[in-house]
This record gives sequence, C-alpha cells and structure tokens, in this order.
Amino acid sequence: MQVCLNGSRTARDGAAVPLTPDQAAGSAAAAVAAGATEVHVHPRTPCGRESLSPRVVAATVEAIRERVTVPVGVTTGAWTEPGPAARLARVRDWTVLPDLASVNWHEPGAEEL
Repeated sequence: MQVCLNGSRTARDGAAVPLTPDQAAGSAAAAVAAGATEVHVHPRTPCGRESLSPRVVAATVEAIRERVTVPVGVTTGAWTEPGPAARLARVRDWTVLPDLASVNWHEPGAEEL
C-alpha cells in the first residue's frame, strides 16, 4: 500500500499536511508503522511550493530514508516547473535519486521524462 504524504494539499488544508522534509519523514514513519509499503511525496521549498529542485528533492528523500526503508517516490507533475524542458532538466540534475518517480502520462513531455 502506498501512502501519499501531501499531494497538492497546502498548509491551508490543515496542520497535518507535511511540508518540510522533517515533517514528511515523520509522516512517512507513521504511515509505514501503520502498514504502508511505499511512500509518495511532493517535495516542497521552505515556502511550501512544490519543487523538483535537486536540493529540495534530496533533502526530502534523505529525510524520509533516515526514518523508513520502504521505496520512496516523488512527483514529476507539470505544475512543479514551467514547461516540459524545465521539468526534464530538473530531474536530470537530481543528485539524490528517489526509488521511483511518478509521471502523469497525459501531461506534455511525459514520454521524454
């Protein structure tokens, strides 16, 4: 069972939405303890914006991996970067790779991603 820690939800949706790497790691640990076998997360900047920045992805993935040993996946949704080329460039620059990345096949640039 995969847990999606935050998705498109923001702080306005409630205090329980994990936005920081530490919050995501804590939520991942709780979900795995409850039976989750995989984690999906939307990494966030310190301002709470979804991001594919190598620094943001690395901090989030590393924090989660410090707390759980299940596969960790991240979004590559079109809303995270301004255009398919920018999204692909960000993913290529990742220095810490998640175990998987979700691709929304209906979005522009999905095949290249």
